[in-house]
Amino acid sequence: MAPTSARRRTPVVIVIAALAVIALVVGGIAFWRSTADDGTDAAEQLAGTLAEGGSDLDAEVLGALRDAGATAEVALADAGDAEDGTRTATYDWTWTLPDDAGTWEYTTTATLTKGEDGWAPQLTPAALGPELEDGEMLAVRAVDPELGTITDRDGTQLYGPRDVKVLGLDKSQLAADQLDSSARDLAAALGTDADRYAESVAGAGEEAFVPALTIRVSDEGEYDLARAGQVPGFHALEEQRPLAVERDYAPGVLGSLREATAEDVESSGGEIQAGDQVATGGVLAAEQDAILGTSGLEIVATGGEQERPLHEVDPVAGTTVRTTLDDDLQRRATAAIADEDSPSAVIALSASTGDVLAAALGPTGQSYPVGLVGQYAPGSTFKTVTALSLLRAGVTPDTELQCPETASVAGRSFKNADSMDPSLFGTMPLRSVIAHSCNTALLLQHETVSQAELADAATTLGIGQEAPAGLDAFMGSIDPADEGVEHAAAMMGQGRVLTSPLAMATVLASVQNGSTVTPRILADSEPAAPEIPTPLTEEEAAQMQEMLRGVVTDGSLDDFADLPGEPVIGKTGTAEYTNEEGELALHSWVIVAQGDLVVAAFVEDGSYGSVTAGPIAREVLAGQ
Repeated sequence: MAPTSARRRTPVVIVIAALAVIALVVGGIAFWRSTADDGTDAAEQLAGTLAEGGSDLDAEVLGALRDAGATAEVALADAGDAEDGTRTATYDWTWTLPDDAGTWEYTTTATLTKGEDGWAPQLTPAALGPELEDGEMLAVRAVDPELGTITDRDGTQLYGPRDVKVLGLDKSQLAADQLDSSARDLAAALGTDADRYAESVAGAGEEAFVPALTIRVSDEGEYDLARAGQVPGFHALEEQRPLAVERDYAPGVLGSLREATAEDVESSGGEIQAGDQVATGGVLAAEQDAILGTSGLEIVATGGEQERPLHEVDPVAGTTVRTTLDDDLQRRATAAIADEDSPSAVIALSASTGDVLAAALGPTGQSYPVGLVGQYAPGSTFKTVTALSLLRAGVTPDTELQCPETASVAGRSFKNADSMDPSLFGTMPLRSVIAHSCNTALLLQHETVSQAELADAATTLGIGQEAPAGLDAFMGSIDPADEGVEHAAAMMGQGRVLTSPLAMATVLASVQNGSTVTPRILADSEPAAPEIPTPLTEEEAAQMQEMLRGVVTDGSLDDFADLPGEPVIGKTGTAEYTNEEGELALHSWVIVAQGDLVVAAFVEDGSYGSVTAGPIAREVLAGQ
């Protein structure tokens, strides 16, 4: 019999030598069983299999970790000893955790047994995770960091955690036929959109709490909570949320936080996940990483008798971001514009630094901060730019110019403001043209300076530069190629010239400073100065300041002449536009400076600059 056995073994040995290993599927894993050795090759092969995962057991035990974006490397540390067809191998695991959360290392053991077809693993949860019991699995949880804050220039907190109440309906307390009526009754009590909220309630889960409105605890008195409390299913949750110190405080400057939408997640390339907070607009968007901090990570064993922590990465708390805002001045500017019923804004700058000290918005529910991103014809405030271009063309403050009641360019007729004293029509020096804001005098100088030269003067005074870091802002535009009627209209701030209140505040700040001002909102960063082809000279600045002082002593800003302190300089402006009703209406502008403080006041639908915007700007200056 011996020779027969020998003959039967020979072909088997040849097959093993040729193939070395054969493939099997164990628990959903493609695993290579070795029939040629004592199991060490199989133990080595298992390391790669464990790292790749793919089995039903791996998905159950490690699925949450892999779904979070972690990747594993598994190395055979010790193949163990083969005894009675069994060996216990030791494996070193190294997980690279998502979001730069470092690595997690641990060691497991796995048993391999030898059968008719070779060595095969007998996988259990303990082979995949550290000391896991049967039925246990890993869970991954984000650990939220402590949020940072935004302060004004002196450290007063403007944005940070606030006590809030989340008002809504608890669907578990409502019958199906109560949902629509409760949703609409609550929306009516809180002043929100009834159709939209009823739709949200209908689409939420059967046991869901559906928020209708989140309010500051400090604002409770502004809502009819007694009426809301009578709505079946009403419930209020007390939480803390990161919010501005007051509702509508410096809109467009601070920005806001909201929960990521499905669109945010999809377009982020994996950087944003459901439930993440997303910063939009202003300082929050620019300094999001610093303010939000970095989430931590907690890995726990679940499914057993008691949840067990296995690994934790501490979160990194957000930091404080200091802005250039002056809280007192911001509140004063907001109060000064509080009675306007048209989109309006007040911008305050430091002439010496470009610091944005205030950015107030009228209380009209307007959806965007017109002081920063509005695009409007600046009217006669732009004559500040025109005056500089004329000085560069050789016109002096004493040069006599014609100021007729009307003037025509290329067949289009222009006139002066109806409020201009007719006795002024005739000849007057440039200083008086600026003081009394004679449109026709500057219009008739359209051949003295080209559009390109006008645009160059605008650049010198800060028009068209990049928006400050941390602000969504429009810094103005003037096309240097305009000609004919468009160029003539641009000489008086009409035509295709567009600016924002921030841009016009920058113009006057540059005059007051004696060089081009670059606005900034982030107090601890120094903005790069724009390239200015033709810098403002000392003589030009002095002449401009003198002429703009004349607007106060002899012209339309005479109401500012009695303000105590340093001399006030400035310019009024009125720009015609056609409103939604097709009627001719007026933008009202004022830009003024006293010492280092520059204020731009703007009302979209107002009267002459001195009538509507002037008192607003005066109130801000007078409160110093």
